[in-house]
Amino acid sequence: MNAQARLSSLRRRLALEEVPAILVMGVSNMRYVTGFENVFDEGINAACLVTPEIARFYTDRRYSEAAERAAEGTPWAVRVQRESLYIELCDELTNDSIGEIALEPEVPYGRFKFISEQFGGSVKVVGHWVEELRQVKESHEIERIAAAASLADRAFDHILGHIKPGMTERDVALELEFFMRRNGSDGMPFPPIVASGPNSAKPHATVTDRVIATGDALKMDFGARVHGYCSDMTRTVFIGEASERQREVYAAVLAANEAGLEAVRAGVVGAEVHEAARSALAERGLAELFTHGLGHGVGLDVHELPTLNPRSDDSIRAGSVVTVEPGVYEPGVAGVRIEDLVVVEEHGYRLLSHAPKTLIEI
Repeated sequence: MNAQARLSSLRRRLALEEVPAILVMGVSNMRYVTGFENVFDEGINAACLVTPEIARFYTDRRYSEAAERAAEGTPWAVRVQRESLYIELCDELTNDSIGEIALEPEVPYGRFKFISEQFGGSVKVVGHWVEELRQVKESHEIERIAAAASLADRAFDHILGHIKPGMTERDVALELEFFMRRNGSDGMPFPPIVASGPNSAKPHATVTDRVIATGDALKMDFGARVHGYCSDMTRTVFIGEASERQREVYAAVLAANEAGLEAVRAGVVGAEVHEAARSALAERGLAELFTHGLGHGVGLDVHELPTLNPRSDDSIRAGSVVTVEPGVYEPGVAGVRIEDLVVVEEHGYRLLSHAPKTLIEI
């Protein structure tokens, strides 16, 4: 990956906004702008300072060896905390005669207040500058996301051979996670959703000890993480023979999934893609049971820009990776969601999720 190109893009944004410096502190954003491998975890204490001339990575001694190794041959200079990372960082800002800095909106208020008071200069919260850069994936990023999607496909095929009445939702969730971890997933990008019977009609159900029974719909939403990049997929299967109404709901969601996919292409606004799927459900009288946005970007995080929902004015860009995940949630019948992961191209999309979408009865 070319860390210099990412730095140059961020520096152009600084120039456009007439801001002399930005502190990047979100873990995924730091990983993106530095390009460092094998440095970051969710507990890291770190910050990136970017100005037109400076690229510094501040961290503590727990990460210093890995950071210094990762920074070799890159524009990044590593600063290792002696006593207080943010005090030392602010002292360097003063020594460099930097009078204004930008912070990301996700910075906790306590940290924002501390930096503002310690720095003494002007501090402003700016938009999602790095997240906007992250929307368009480089080729190696798409390869990693595709590998994570392929692993999720394999996990689905694996779990089909294990599901049976009498298992609990927790049993299924653990088997999915064990399979993906055993086969190369770097942890889970999010806790798998495994929801059966009445729980399937909850769009974002948590895993329970409910015993899966004949007649249930079983909704499984899960993903893998490969070399830091995520995948996201949902499939719904039926335990025993699906009822006529369950078949109707499944067919409607599959049609909505296909309509959403056909609407995906570069330049389309997120709300338009959502509406294409919603309209397919409206034709079948089920639009009111579709209660969430159609999709979202995926990359270093499982939820990124752009958004695909009724209010989204995000223009989808070629090279983005997004989900298309319509769902219908009918209490007493079933909750069905079918989610695919795709790369956006100029005139359409390329599918990354290849697990079957035909109705499956187990």
